Amino acid sequence: MKKVILGIALGLSLTNMVSAVEQADAPVADINCTNFNTILSETPSAQASVFNESVAQLIVSCPAIADQIIEKSVSLVPANNHQDLMQAAADTGLIAPTDVLLAAIAGGGNPATLSEPTAGGNLSIIPVSAATAPPVIGGRNGGTGPASDN
Repeated sequence: MKKVILGIALGLSLTNMVSAVEQADAPVADINCTNFNTILSETPSAQASVFNESVAQLIVSCPAIADQIIEKSVSLVPANNHQDLMQAAADTGLIAPTDVLLAAIAGGGNPATLSEPTAGGNLSIIPVSAATAPPVIGGRNGGTGPASDN
């Protein structure tokens, strides 16, 4: 059985919500996808692992709006949690890593500090280096060089 991530009805208090998340083998609750903003706002964003699991469960329950869920989620958590949240979303297998990255940027994530989530869960950010930049050759790619007389 799947782990219960959100056992949420809109009337539950935050305390009840945390208790529902901690129940490991309870059945997954039906989630009303139109209320994903409310569900995310009521999920404790200070507990990163709980929040990330809640986001993953929302994506599984509402794959048609996965990008909106990621966008809203990124806007609710501190920047140092963005990469882990993106990885949790990508691990569902329901949204492409590139789409996860684009949704995170749309939600306010800093493109300079985010990298596309990987299938292996590698969260290391690899900065662009001279080795990965295209070479400057002649007049192509912004370089200068002797003009050809063709």
